[in-house]
Amino acid sequence: MAINYNNTFLHKLGTAIFVLGPILSWYEISFPVPLGYTMILFVSFFALLKNNFNIRVLPKPFWIVFIYICFLWVYNNGFALWTLLPPGGWVFFIFALSLIGGVQAFDINTAIKYMKIIVWIAIVLFWIQLISLIITGTNNFCFVPHLTNHFSYGNLSYEEMTALHHSSKHPCSIFIEKSYMAYYLLAYLCFLFFEAHKEKWFDKESIALMVTLIALRSGSGMVGLVVLLVAKAFQLMWKGSLGRRIMMIIAMVPLSLAAFWVYQSTEVGQEMISRTSEFSTENSSGYTRVIAGYMTYDMLTTSEKIIGTPDAVERFGIERNDGGVASGLILYLNGIQSILVGAGLLGLLLYVLFYTSIYKMVSLGSRMQIILLLVMALLESNYLNPYMMLLTIIPCAEYYHRRINAQDFDISHNEIEV
Repeated sequence: MAINYNNTFLHKLGTAIFVLGPILSWYEISFPVPLGYTMILFVSFFALLKNNFNIRVLPKPFWIVFIYICFLWVYNNGFALWTLLPPGGWVFFIFALSLIGGVQAFDINTAIKYMKIIVWIAIVLFWIQLISLIITGTNNFCFVPHLTNHFSYGNLSYEEMTALHHSSKHPCSIFIEKSYMAYYLLAYLCFLFFEAHKEKWFDKESIALMVTLIALRSGSGMVGLVVLLVAKAFQLMWKGSLGRRIMMIIAMVPLSLAAFWVYQSTEVGQEMISRTSEFSTENSSGYTRVIAGYMTYDMLTTSEKIIGTPDAVERFGIERNDGGVASGLILYLNGIQSILVGAGLLGLLLYVLFYTSIYKMVSLGSRMQIILLLVMALLESNYLNPYMMLLTIIPCAEYYHRRINAQDFDISHNEIEV
């Protein structure tokens, strides 16, 4: 049964805000919530008022996660009365409220159209930066949107952030970091691979995205691209005849070896391969992103390993001083490690239950968004951030619309029988 999505002004506005979230959610404003999440909250709250609150907009495992995180918040703060508002703490409550209301104001077909515009703007501006860098040796452009001096990125003014981009040897277009651009391109590539072009390998658009991803030189972006390519290969093999599957398997081995040989002989490939040594080097970027958080988890007590701890930053954080711009304790944890340390093994299992329940109910395109989220969680600090929001709301919105469409079909079918 085909899914019918809405095309109202609320859905167009809500979808636009959600797909812009990974860009706008880094802007600080004179409000407890950054700009992107403020806009998402507004749309989600309006959607809840318009459609009334319904617990069934999300599957039951989500509410188990919600109750568990809320209980931990109250428990870790001595059951104080103030912990009831907001339940689960501000960051989690904002994420949950945005998800609950957002699925009712999100249209996947519209999201694909809007993301395509953003992706192509980002690609064109990225290549302008890269060509300028190659010719002049300097990144002469900063294309991160300047939303007047009333906005800032964290503790940085726009001028300070611009200076950082000019001094960087890694252009990232309208995004603040190259990894953020890589994951946005990968999220859109999921749609191209598994929705728009299901029956073929590549088209001009997907090739342009892959070339740009390689030129970005983002290690986590390259991992995500390999995961999508492998999934695409299995998809095409699964739909073919037995003979076609055997031929593709036989052909893939030498082709993969040849592709790797060509890639590792390039400057980009050599840089990516050299970074793998970081996983065994303490205090390196790769070690910090992938390994160090598990060492932190291993230092917890047995009970903390099960239900997590709220004071990990105070206990295990290190002093940060970014040239006088920012100071204080910092503890880097990737997405999986953030859940393990903050909510324990039980919390991680409940999150897995939630995403598994969604995974079983949606199309391959949405499933790959969940896989991409997992890859990001293993490499990046993405817990409850805008990318986790976007890659979660895409499959959740499909689940919601599938359920609504099924209800409408049952009602109309019953009316015909009567």
